[in-house]
Amino acid sequence: MSPSQSDASTQMNLTEYMGEWLAARSAELRPATLDTYRRLNRLHILPHLGALSIGELTPLRLQSWLGELAQKNARSGGRLSAGTVTSAMAVLRAALGDAVRLGILDQSPFRRVRAPKAAPRRVTSFTLADVRRLDAVAVHHRLGLLFSFLWQTGLRIGEALALRWSDVDLGGQSLRVSRSAAEVGGRLVLGSPKTAAGLREIALTPQTVHLLRRQRERLAQERLDGQDLVFPSRAGTMLSRRNVTRAWAHVRLQAGLPPYGLHALRHTNASLQLQAGVGIREIAAHLGHESPALTARVYAHVLVDTRRQAAKRLGSLLAGGGADMTAERPE
Repeated sequence: MSPSQSDASTQMNLTEYMGEWLAARSAELRPATLDTYRRLNRLHILPHLGALSIGELTPLRLQSWLGELAQKNARSGGRLSAGTVTSAMAVLRAALGDAVRLGILDQSPFRRVRAPKAAPRRVTSFTLADVRRLDAVAVHHRLGLLFSFLWQTGLRIGEALALRWSDVDLGGQSLRVSRSAAEVGGRLVLGSPKTAAGLREIALTPQTVHLLRRQRERLAQERLDGQDLVFPSRAGTMLSRRNVTRAWAHVRLQAGLPPYGLHALRHTNASLQLQAGVGIREIAAHLGHESPALTARVYAHVLVDTRRQAAKRLGSLLAGGGADMTAERPE
């Protein structure tokens, strides 16, 4: 151990350090993010490393820990996802990075740790035929318009549940995303969107404007038109994720759609925009992604399919053009 390290600090076990670190970060993290950090720490960090002191967290021990996580059985009987392993590593890396900044460690042991290789994740989305069947069924369910709204706008479910009529400009065919709802410890918590880029204004199609007008009419019939929430519960309060998820399972089955979760509706919006020829930068801004690179990475497979279709269209154009395509231009 380096003489510059504090013996008392480096001998603090990881359980104590992580408790203090999470408490110190609580004011700056979104409630949902803090809840995720605590869950990853409780389930995947402390059971393996909690009894060790900070100074005992060598690169070899951390590499071994990542291997243990990769083999760990989840409650369902399957292995932990690569995303969970990566997230747990990111939390501990951040914590030990702060230990370096605070002078507890000379350098982070993660400097010599190889991150686990994550298999490319293929997002699930519905086809245009799927969402048309969804819309046909959705009109008969109280929350059906919410599901149609999600695929038409690409909003995150938390953003849609927190949406207010004061955020919507039907005349200007746009809406402003300024807050999001998350469930933390079984209760709904309002906060800012997931990233700074999540604070955004998006344009609405005429179809979505029509949908929102129908939603306002429904609320008037339920005598909830005085409420500011666009998609409230019958009591006028914010809908819980549990009830929305239950309703989604019912509507999805009625429409005969594949067993995808709610987030697939957001992916559907992005996929349809790509197929329509909308640029990556515009889609990234629409979805509230931090960078177009993230959008391109998440929807890489859709981009490949779109490029193939574009190549086929170009091939058809060239084949149909014949001699005209090679003719000299007029002076």
